[in-house]
Amino acid sequence: MTQPVDSSILHEIVRVIESRRRVPEKVVVKTREYLLTYLEDHQRRLEEALMRYDADRLNMLYGQLASKIKYQLLRRLSARQAEAALRAATRPPPAKKPAKAAAKTAKKPAAKVKKTAAAKPRPKTAKRPKPKARRAAGKRR
Repeated sequence: MTQPVDSSILHEIVRVIESRRRVPEKVVVKTREYLLTYLEDHQRRLEEALMRYDADRLNMLYGQLASKIKYQLLRRLSARQAEAALRAATRPPPAKKPAKAAAKTAKKPAAKVKKTAAAKPRPKTAKRPKPKARRAAGKRR
């Protein structure tokens, strides 16, 4: 189930449409800014009714507004966060490494291929004799 559209947001949308004669994309309600998304060409219908000065059609579209709109709270940045974001956006990209480092990696010789056991068999050596079994700790002869 979707959350119902807050009536104060709907009232603000209607107020903006009536006063400015245009359909808003954002509204501010109680110091909070909301981004609006209109479903199914509802925004175009509102704009057409405004151009025609059709009050009856506007009132009908206002009645459908609650089911034809989605809103999203826009997060405002604090002054410190906004300043940091601005600095990060205007900062030049980090300098690339000098070409010498790239040349050194290119000059390294390829790894040597090890010879496999099948190519040259190893000579057999005598095995070491097995050590005598250790006595259990604490037992003496």
